[in-house]
Amino acid sequence: MKTKIQGINIIGYTEGMFGLGEAVRLNINAAKKCDIPLNLINYEKIKSNPDYPYSFNYDVNLIQLSLKDLETFIAIIDPNLFKNKYSILFLVWESEYIAPALAENLTLFNEIWTPSAYCKKIFKKIYNNPITIVPHPVEVHLTPLSNEQKLDVFDKNKFSFLFLFSYHSSMERKNPLFLIEAFKTAFRNTDSVELIIKTVGGKKYKKQRQRLEQYGCENIKIYDVELDKNSVNHLINTCDSYVSMHHSEGFGLTLAEAMYLGKPTVATNYSGNTEFMNKNNSFLIDSKLSYIENPDRNFCPKTLWANPLFSDAVKKLKSVYENRDLRTEKALNAERYIKEKLSFYAIGTIVKNRLNYIYANFENLVETQNQHVYLLNQLQSARIKNAQLQREIRRMHKNVMIRFILILKNSVRKLKGKHKKQFIHV
Repeated sequence: MKTKIQGINIIGYTEGMFGLGEAVRLNINAAKKCDIPLNLINYEKIKSNPDYPYSFNYDVNLIQLSLKDLETFIAIIDPNLFKNKYSILFLVWESEYIAPALAENLTLFNEIWTPSAYCKKIFKKIYNNPITIVPHPVEVHLTPLSNEQKLDVFDKNKFSFLFLFSYHSSMERKNPLFLIEAFKTAFRNTDSVELIIKTVGGKKYKKQRQRLEQYGCENIKIYDVELDKNSVNHLINTCDSYVSMHHSEGFGLTLAEAMYLGKPTVATNYSGNTEFMNKNNSFLIDSKLSYIENPDRNFCPKTLWANPLFSDAVKKLKSVYENRDLRTEKALNAERYIKEKLSFYAIGTIVKNRLNYIYANFENLVETQNQHVYLLNQLQSARIKNAQLQREIRRMHKNVMIRFILILKNSVRKLKGKHKKQFIHV
C-alpha cells in the first residue's frame, strides 16, 4: 500500500485581515512549527474567481470558516474535497444555541476542531462525529513602531485599563456599555484611573459607534481606528490591565495575548476564555446564564450566554487597581501559563498527534462516512444552488424596471385579447 504524506490542505481566509484570517494563520504557524506539510488554499480567491486554480494535495482537509460561510462554501467548492478525503471543520461559536439552519451542513465533515471545551460542549448537542479541542496558539512578537504607527492614547500619570473589540463581531456580545458603567462605579471618586476602549469597524456600524462614543469623557476614551497587528500588540503591551466583560467568547484571543504580555487580566468567568483563565492567573467576574437582551444581526432571540454580575465586576476592577502584589502575582502566573500551554509548538503538537492518528486509521475512518458524505454533499450543493436561483428570481420580481415591463406585457396581452373579441363580434 502506498504510504500517504501526512500533510493538510488548509482552506480559509489565509490572507484576511480580520479574526477568521488571523485564526487560520495561527494554526498555519503552529503546523509549520512541527514541520507538518501544508497546502494553503485562499478561500477569498475561490469566492471572487470561479476559475481560481487550486488542488487538494493531501488526504486530510482543514476548513477554517464560520458557520455562516458553509452554505456558500459547499455551493462553490470542488466536490472532490469530500471524495476519499478526511475533512475537518475548524469552528468557533459564542452562544449555547445554534439555529438548525446553520447546523444542517455539519454532517458533511468527518470531524470538528474547536478551540475550547465551551465550544465542544455546544457542538456536541448537534454533531455526532469526533470533536477535538485545538486551542488557538498564542505568541506575541513585538517589532518597533514608526512614528506614523504609534497611537498615543494612555495617560502616563494614570492606571490604564484597556479593552479592544470590533463592531463586526457584535457590540451586544462584547458588552462595552456594561464595562463603562462598572468602571464609573468603581472609580467615581478617583481621577488616577482611565479606561481606553479601542474599536474597529465604526464606519459601517455608525449607530452603534455613536451610542458608545457618547460615554466618552476625561477618564473614558474611545477610539475607532484600524491598526496593524503589531500596533495592536504594542497597545496591549502599554496598558496596565486588560479587561473584557463579554457575554461570551469562543476563545478570547486578546485576553490570552494580554496574559502572554504579562498584563493582569479581568474577564467574565464564562465561555472559551476559561480554557486558559483561572483564579490563579486572572481576575474572573461571576456571572449567570440568561438570554440575549438585544438580538442583532449576529445573534437571534434564542441566544443563551452569561451576564457578568455588576457588583462583582466593580469589585474585580477595584482589586486590580488597589492590590499591586495580587495583580503582579496573577500576571506572572498568566504569562507562564500561556507561554507553556499555548505556544506554537504546544498547539502544533496537538495537531500533529491528531493528524498521525487520522492517517494511521485513515481507511477505517473514511470508509464509514465517505460515500454518505460525498452523496450528501452533492444533494446539499444542488439544494443550495436551487435556493440561490429562487432568491435571484425573487430579486428579479422586486426590480422596478422588470415589474414595469411585466405590467406592460400584461397590458398588451389584454389589449390584444379585446381586439380579438371585437373582431369576432364584427
